[in-house]
Amino acid sequence: MGFTMSAIRLALLSGAVAFAAPVAAQAQAGPEFSGSVSLSYSNTDIDPGFPYPDVDLNGTSLDLETDIMFANGLGVGLDFGLFMGSLSRAGDPFEIEIDLIGLAIEPVYHFDNGAYAGVYYRMGDTDVSLSSIPGLNIGVDTVSYGIFAGYETGPLWVEGFIGVSDSDPGLPGDIDIRDFGVAMSYDINSQFEVFGSVVRTSIDTPGPEVDLTGLSLGGEYDFGNGLSMYGSIGRMNIDVNAPVSFGATGMTLGVAYDLAQAGMGPMMLNAEYSRTSVDLDGLLPDWELNRWSIGVTIPLGGGSSDPLNSNTRAARGDYRSAIAALANSL
Repeated sequence: MGFTMSAIRLALLSGAVAFAAPVAAQAQAGPEFSGSVSLSYSNTDIDPGFPYPDVDLNGTSLDLETDIMFANGLGVGLDFGLFMGSLSRAGDPFEIEIDLIGLAIEPVYHFDNGAYAGVYYRMGDTDVSLSSIPGLNIGVDTVSYGIFAGYETGPLWVEGFIGVSDSDPGLPGDIDIRDFGVAMSYDINSQFEVFGSVVRTSIDTPGPEVDLTGLSLGGEYDFGNGLSMYGSIGRMNIDVNAPVSFGATGMTLGVAYDLAQAGMGPMMLNAEYSRTSVDLDGLLPDWELNRWSIGVTIPLGGGSSDPLNSNTRAARGDYRSAIAALANSL
């Protein structure tokens, strides 16, 4: 028996409503709230290879992640992201403005044995405009939805998901986009954590199928004096079912400092560097992207102080789409 995209979306939205109704009913039972908010600035130098000039992407981002837990194991995650940036080329007076907005809701049920399951619904809005031409604006809306399940006990956390994505305006022809992946983390001790993820997005078209597969591994070490170091490595393969294939290899290294150690309250400062090499299989010169970012993260209600502006988020399993993981690595 086959299921259409509309039927899948209706079923998942119905599930979200089914979760959200009892969650709202439990609001008077005293919900537990946790989360974090990050404000950051980043600069990415994009080198498309000789003889093309470098391009700079500068942007400011605001990210918010929250979890609300009610009685009887019911909860809901609400996430929001905003990026405002500009793309410019050396010696070129024109500037491209890029605005990204994302919103997600994830109703979830936690079992007594550490397992949990839920549904997710994520919306995104991308607007691109040319500063020198008022009124010229290109907008694309995206949506992803699916189911996820995981298990957390002691130092171990593991989670998997499966879902679909769509866009407006939609892609031409009869095209389906499927997402699935798995992520995990393990605390080797109280100071050292390792994590990783595999995410895959398959785009079925009337012509060749396009598959994006991302593999990321990372780790974080807390020195115990407020200072910590973290990093990740990753590979994204883009298979277009043709004689050519594309890919990107990236690494990230960052440092963070907890200002609570200096008596300034719960606030984490971080700075990181990322380098990504894009392999275009000889069709064009390989690209090199160098990204620097700084940010501040404030935990809310005892939430995590992990920076939400970090390029290690792919390795931590924060994205439910390989396309989203690739876009956010910029």
